[in-house]
Amino acid sequence: MKANRLLPALAAAMMSSVALAPTASFAATCESLINAHVANTTITAAQSIFAGAYVAPDGTNVGNMPAFCRVAATVSTQPTEAVKIEIWMPASDWNGKYEAQGSGGFGGSISYAALAAPVNAGFAAATTDTGHEGGTIGAIGAPLPWAQNPVSLYDWGHTSIHLMTVAAKDIIKQFYKKDIRYSYYAGCSTGGAEAMEEAEYYPEDFDGLWAGSPGMDYAHLMESFLWGGLPSAQNPAALVPQSTLNALNTAVLNACTSAKALVTDTFLNDPRDCHFDPSALLCTAGQSSGTCLTAPQLAAVKHLYSPVTNPRTGLKLYPGFAPGSESQWALIQGSLIAFFAQPLLANTVFNNPNWDWTTFNYDSDAKRVDQVLSPKIDATSPNLSRLRELGHKLIMTQGWIDALNAQSLPIEYYNNVVLSNDSGNIHKTADYFRLFMVPGMSHCGGGPGPNNFDAVAALEKWVEQRAEPDTLLATAYKNGDPSQGVAMTRPLCPYPKVVKYQAGNPTQAASFTCVNDADDYAKDRAQEVKNLLQNLVVGDRQNLPN
Repeated sequence: MKANRLLPALAAAMMSSVALAPTASFAATCESLINAHVANTTITAAQSIFAGAYVAPDGTNVGNMPAFCRVAATVSTQPTEAVKIEIWMPASDWNGKYEAQGSGGFGGSISYAALAAPVNAGFAAATTDTGHEGGTIGAIGAPLPWAQNPVSLYDWGHTSIHLMTVAAKDIIKQFYKKDIRYSYYAGCSTGGAEAMEEAEYYPEDFDGLWAGSPGMDYAHLMESFLWGGLPSAQNPAALVPQSTLNALNTAVLNACTSAKALVTDTFLNDPRDCHFDPSALLCTAGQSSGTCLTAPQLAAVKHLYSPVTNPRTGLKLYPGFAPGSESQWALIQGSLIAFFAQPLLANTVFNNPNWDWTTFNYDSDAKRVDQVLSPKIDATSPNLSRLRELGHKLIMTQGWIDALNAQSLPIEYYNNVVLSNDSGNIHKTADYFRLFMVPGMSHCGGGPGPNNFDAVAALEKWVEQRAEPDTLLATAYKNGDPSQGVAMTRPLCPYPKVVKYQAGNPTQAASFTCVNDADDYAKDRAQEVKNLLQNLVVGDRQNLPN
């Protein structure tokens, strides 16, 4: 009698085990990958992961996950090279696609959290530590061994995503015993730069690439960080505190209502239409601190609006910051130097971790940076002919109030591609490359504007259905918190179009349309022609015309 009573419980327990665990064939296939042969690759882990909450090897809780096969590996094609990669493959319901995830900062670690969303969406996904461990950010005086190693520096700057993808595609094919139907890449900031490395050097790797807020002109971006910190380093009174930055930003928004889509917007729709003179905020006797600019602060503000410039030749090395972004300027006034610019330049160009960044010469030292560092880490060539010929697609997005990257660099690059790669035919460029400027978005997200959108979904439709991305639907959440509901939706428009309010509910995307901005496009194009000519005269072949 007791045995009979145990049988239903035992059967229920067995059924529960079957429901929770991957199938036996999946488990065997996943674990067997530890012995898979993959060129230049050593597989270090092959593990079946149960459905449910998952804590990654670094302790990151990635939330509820479907059952998947986790593979860790190291790719080495030459001595001292060790590009660590992580590949997650759904145990069931694989959509036949591969999505690579980019890194941030100096890389140096596996971002397990980045793999969760694509795997939940049915993709096999991969990411990499970019070829070194540690060093996501740097510090003044601290050596960066990976940056001093030419192999790991080049992997971080150019090749780690490609090496990862070659190995990952092989492993995915061996696991599913099927070919990958489509491959996509998604990355922002350094990840956006990695997208452009792929577009320029390895365009065959991905059918579609998303380059968000791309640090593609990385070497000159470091010069921009130095540029932004100079005023307060030379005169501490030039530092503009956050309260004053906010007051400046408010003055800009109030003065430039014509640059908004709606008068009630708390951000500029197109900062190119704003011509605010910060001298209007110069302090007068009796004004309270934080509501105006002192003379040193005014000079600093004008410095940040201005492009990084070679004082001898007048060549513009990197754009200045756009009107309307002032509230985001806290980091650019010095903090980014200690985290990124000084450590990277000190360890790669000046061979001295204690190099005094305030001595940087924007003529001779800038030339040295172009010779020593730019070829190893930048991706600014307008030659995307191979990407175009393959029929692969590129979407670039850039926030108009980015806290790190000067906002207009992607516009200048896009026009460089139109002029240099497509003989001035923007329609030809739009067939494979589209740029979306995002009003009110900071670096890779955040800010008062609609800053949440799905570029990969747009790429999928473009690649697989030939549905051109004429808009991206962007959402702003109340207080930036999705749990509090939607504050507004608005379309993002492909450059050179801009959004325009038509009629209806101003919080709904359907009330807006995209219109051509012929005047600003003509100015942008003329400026880029001027930049290209200036580069030819000066003889600077490394500099992206700015």
